[in-house]
Amino acid sequence: MKHSMIILSILLLGCATAEAQFKFGGDIYSRYIWRGVDYGNAPSFQPAVTYTAGGFSVGTWAAYSIGSSRTDTVTGAATVFAEHDLWASYGLVTDAGTFTLLYTDYYYPSAGLKYFDFKGTGGAHVLELGAGYTGTESFPVSVTAYYNFHNDADKSVYIQASYPFTIEAGTLTAFVAGTPAKSAWYVSTDAAIINAGITLTRTVKLSETFSLPLTASYILNPHVEQSYLILGISL
Repeated sequence: MKHSMIILSILLLGCATAEAQFKFGGDIYSRYIWRGVDYGNAPSFQPAVTYTAGGFSVGTWAAYSIGSSRTDTVTGAATVFAEHDLWASYGLVTDAGTFTLLYTDYYYPSAGLKYFDFKGTGGAHVLELGAGYTGTESFPVSVTAYYNFHNDADKSVYIQASYPFTIEAGTLTAFVAGTPAKSAWYVSTDAAIINAGITLTRTVKLSETFSLPLTASYILNPHVEQSYLILGISL
């Protein structure tokens, strides 16, 4: 099996002697917009579990559409959009900034494919490698690049740059991203900017013991000429 289990097992063994912790939570978004593409055309519940030890992190993350369904092409039954991913990362903090390597296994239960189908053409999983850099506190620019190396005929690449600004209302992050070539994965017919916008994050204090993190984003995909305004809360 496989790529996912082998890589995650190696990372967990490497973390065994480091101080470790589990975290879990969930987000609710008015829409699930990922890298400029709308998934599900509905509100989305997104649970997550993360295990961190030193610079290593592994986790699982999912997204489930709320109140919207489509007809399964195989069974004819009504299904909602569902995504369930496994991921791993390693971050190295230096005086020049933080360097990160990432691995993600994308799986979509709503597509009707069996989980253990790891074929490289038409299988249930798309595997991705990524690398990122975040600058120092004085210049906190972030640049990330991702490459689909398994089960993507286009071998899709996605590159994003972002920069956060501290404002009175919270943190405002501007971002722009694109793909350098045709990609069915990113719904692009050629090289294009597919994801640009701003995200505002803030925490609303509801009591002395409870605060609610909020996220609002304006997202524009110039290639498909679509824009989105989404709101999310973290639990």
